[in-house]
Parts: sequence; C-alpha cells; structure tokens
Amino acid sequence: MRARFIVFLLLNIFLLTFSCKAKTDYREVKAKEGSIIISISELGDAVPSFFSYRVNGKVVNFFVLRLGDNIESYLDACMKCYPHKMGFRVEGFYLVCRYCNVRYPLDSLKEGAGSCFPIPLKGKIDGDKYIIDASLLKDSLRYF
Repeated sequence: MRARFIVFLLLNIFLLTFSCKAKTDYREVKAKEGSIIISISELGDAVPSFFSYRVNGKVVNFFVLRLGDNIESYLDACMKCYPHKMGFRVEGFYLVCRYCNVRYPLDSLKEGAGSCFPIPLKGKIDGDKYIIDASLLKDSLRYF
C-alpha cells in the first residue's frame, strides 16, 4: 500500500512539473523622466515582447507587439481573468489566456474589447523608440 502511494505521489510530481506551460520571460524596464522607452529595433515582427515595471514594490507586466509598421501595447492582463493574475502566453500567431485558454490572433488584438482580450496600454512611436507614460502603468496596479 505504501509503495503504491509513493508511486502515485512521484507520478503526480512528474506530471505537474512537466505538464505546466513555461512562464513568460519579462524584461524589467525602468522609467526615464516619467516614460518607459523601448527601442523599436529590439521588437520582433509579430512576436510580443514582454516587460515588467516596478511601482511601489509591485510589478506591472505588459507587452509590446510590432505588426509591420504598427506598434501596439497591452497589459499582460484582461478584464475578465485578471483576478487570477496569470496573464497570457504566445502560441505561434496566437495570444492565449493562461487562465481560460481563449485564443486570439495577434493581428486582431486592436479590435478586441472586453471579455478576455488584453487591456490596451496607450503608447506612441517617436522616431526609433516606442514610449509609454509610466503613470499609465502606475494606474494599472489594480490588475496586478
């Protein structure tokens, strides 16, 4: 009986360890004169780049997505699932909610509103830089 329990326990540990999706890697950024500045040349095309920003000891996660000449930014949270604090993962050309597994094509995020779409984060292109006002991230703490 004890041997069965040990085998059962080891099997569960193995399954939990190797069946979980890998966590997203976030690059930590710091504000310069009240702005987050991201070099556009560092953004891959159609590949979200994930970042984290520390505000008052808490972390706000967000991502920036370049699609051709367009650049968009979003919080790594959605209105529906943010209380679970799991964010999104990328699978090919899709953004997938880690909590409810709803999938969205990367080129449709801008049209999305509500439900499980990522929360838009206003930013602007300035030459070869993408700039996000750090106060917007501070105002987004409630989602994290």
